[in-house]
Order: sequence, then structure tokens, then C-alpha cells
Amino acid sequence: MIISCIRGAFIAENYWEWKQLITGFLTLSLPILVYIFDKANITLCILRYWFKYAIIAFILFLPFLSTGAYHFYLGPIFLIGCFIPILPKKWRIILGGLLIIMLFINLGARSQVIKSAIVLMIALGIHFRKFISNRILQIVHLTCYILPIILLYLGISGIFNIFEDLSSNKGKYIQRKVVNGQIVEDDLSADTRTFIYIEVIKSALQHNYVIWGRTPARGNDSMAFGALNAEELKTGKYERHSNELCHTNIFTWLGLIGVVLYSLIYLRSSYLAVYKSNNIYIKFLGCFIAFRWAYGWIEDINRFDIANISLWMMIAMGLSVQFRNMNNKEFANFIKKIFVKETCHSLHYNKQIQ
Repeated sequence: MIISCIRGAFIAENYWEWKQLITGFLTLSLPILVYIFDKANITLCILRYWFKYAIIAFILFLPFLSTGAYHFYLGPIFLIGCFIPILPKKWRIILGGLLIIMLFINLGARSQVIKSAIVLMIALGIHFRKFISNRILQIVHLTCYILPIILLYLGISGIFNIFEDLSSNKGKYIQRKVVNGQIVEDDLSADTRTFIYIEVIKSALQHNYVIWGRTPARGNDSMAFGALNAEELKTGKYERHSNELCHTNIFTWLGLIGVVLYSLIYLRSSYLAVYKSNNIYIKFLGCFIAFRWAYGWIEDINRFDIANISLWMMIAMGLSVQFRNMNNKEFANFIKKIFVKETCHSLHYNKQIQ
């Protein structure tokens, strides 16, 4: 990342590319957070303050918000929502209710719907954890890494495109909603990903940056979205700096080398969580981390925001020796401490939580 940003400083030609370089640098710096969030006391303090103030603010402003994608603001819900079965009763109701709202409030926000559904499935799995063996979790973990690679190969080779197959029912699943006083139709089965892959891959091949990337100062050639950059910002370059897909952005900025290194962080974290954890909760979280890597080929846009910070918080927990060394009771106590009425300054970890 540092090497690519230094390259970007030589490549940037105008104000907007320097701005993109800074934005890309901040976004690509997010993995550094694993060195902060692997410490249980710091993670506890941040989550405590967030749930104390951010949830209240969200509920107060909910009547004034559009029924859009709340998951960009409610990122920590996906992390703690996995552990609904061990939360205090009041917070089980609050978080469960929020996840159900996010699941059904706007089906057009497909990413929010999918993530909410997966978190509820993980919470359900933890509730019935006595019936789920480690072997099953290991199979789920492995599937999340193998299946996207197979589908990516089949799609690039032209053998099978899952996005086109899912959009074969185009026009059958229409959601109507009111936007600015007008009724707008949203096709829930529309293919909004194939053309992005085509633009990203063609751009990389044409400009020969497959291995090292184009640096965070630049984006991929895009006739679909490049007009903003070329005409309105008057750069003359029909490029899109970032797409909705996490890994395609890494590919554009850092090339195949960056994608491999970036993916290895997910793999290392989820592997340690599933295979090297003393508690069942981190094992389930490891499966969710693996799912988030797989989902990065569909969504999970890279941005410096609370949603991505929450993602790297869970990755840090998978990497953390402290979290993985906790037994079931100790981890459950950690989660419950998020919702007790204490200040972070008054917290002193005893041997049990350490």
C-alpha cells in the first residue's frame, strides 16, 4: 500500500487525483486498526460508547431518515448482532429488532438485507451451538473461500455468470417506493455487477496494471460512470475511482499482488478464529469474517467509515490472541460488559478477562 501510494504521488496530475490518492490512502490504511482492536479493553470502550450514544441518535432521527441503507451507519450491529443469544434481554430485543428492520425496511438495499440475514443466521447458529460441530464450521469457512474463486473463474472464462443467472427473472421482483414525492420502481433482480467486472478487467489489461495496480490516485476506465470525472470535473479521463465491490477496488489500486495480500489478512484472521479459538463465539465470528471476504466480490465498498471500521474490528478479534484465549464464559462476560453502566476509566481487567 505504501509503495503504491508513493507511485501515486508521481502519477497524480491534478487536484482530483491528489484527492483520490489521499482518500485511497486512508481507506487502505484500515487494516492498521487490527493492532488497536486486538486489545479487548480498547474494543470494549469503543463499542460501549457507540452503543450508548449512536443507537439513541439513530432512533431519535429515524423518523426523519429515508428508508435507505442504514447499514453504513449501523455497522457495529453486524458484529454484536452475531451474539444476540448472550446479550442482556433488553439488548437482545433492541438489536434483534434493528436487524429485522434492516432486513425488511428496504429490499432494494440488497447488501443490507443479505448482511442482516447472515447475522441473524449466525445468531441462530450460536443459539443452537450444541448441535453444530466444529467440522460444520470448518466446512462453512472453507466454502466461503473456495466458492467465490470458482465462480470468478467461471465468470471470467464465460462458462457461467452467476449475476446473469440471478437476473434471469428481471422484471418479476419489482419494489415500489417513494423518493422525493415520486413513486420509483426498483428491480430487485437486476444485474448491476457484470458490467463493473468487465470495465475493471478491460481497463487493467488495456493499461497493463494487472500485477501492480494503477495506484490509489487513479480508477478504472468506465464509460458507465466516467462522465462525472471526465466532463463535470474536467479531467478528461473517463475513470471511476471506486466501485461498490471491495476486491475490484483493491485490484485497481494495488493489482493482483494487493488482492492476494489483502485477502490473506481475512484468511489468517478467519482461520485462527475457526481453528485456534478456545470459545465457540469467535469460531462463529470466523465464519462471518470468511463470508465478508466472499461478499467483497459482490459489495462491501472500501471507505473510511463506521461500517468498514466495524469490519476490521471483527477481523482484529479473529487475529487477537486475547480474544481467542477466552473461554465461552469469559467471552460472554466481555460482550455483556459492553452494556453495563460503567465508564471505561473504571474498568480494570482481572485475570479471568485477560
